[in-house]
Amino acid sequence: MKTCPSCRKSYEDESLVFCLDDGTRLVREDATLDPQATWNMSPPGPTVASPRPTPPTAQSTLTSGPPEFQMARPPAGADYTRGESRRGALPWVFAIVLVLGASGVLIAWFLTRGDADKTSDRYPTPTPVPSVRSTPSPEMFAMLDNMTFNGTRITYYQRTSFELCQSDCAGNANCKGLTWIRPGAYNPSDPGMCYLMSAVTDRVPHSCCISAVKN
Repeated sequence: MKTCPSCRKSYEDESLVFCLDDGTRLVREDATLDPQATWNMSPPGPTVASPRPTPPTAQSTLTSGPPEFQMARPPAGADYTRGESRRGALPWVFAIVLVLGASGVLIAWFLTRGDADKTSDRYPTPTPVPSVRSTPSPEMFAMLDNMTFNGTRITYYQRTSFELCQSDCAGNANCKGLTWIRPGAYNPSDPGMCYLMSAVTDRVPHSCCISAVKN
């Protein structure tokens, strides 16, 4: 048998845990007895069977228990706070993506600019040539295909054809010979180049070039 320490109400149902009147935790009746106390026996009388209390349902036991045994619930604003944190982080993510994209564009621009500078170093700006050019006669030059010259160089610059390079040499009194390098002779992106020579010291066979010497 269990007894409520607060209202002293007794229950024979061993499955009960809390008092149905005030929610106090029940204790066994033999645990509340003082072994040194004197038993007060009630006078004999008719035996009356006490009514068996109806066991409470699981729902009533949980709801009628003290506050310390009830399940804690998260505060109502917890989900709202988490949602605000996620929304607050989105602008930072967009800013990081924007900075990375701008950095990639700048790096690509610097690399492209560096390649352009290297190309300009390899092929300098053409030296201005006289506006009045002499049309070379067939007897003025001896043309040598697949040949390049070594010697004293006057200048060199980009020229789109051998005929233009030959005309420049014809109009220059110091030019004794010329070598024109075909476009793409060494690299696919190389332009045609014209070399004017004031003296020719050596002839080197090569498929890259067309050369000519003044007669």
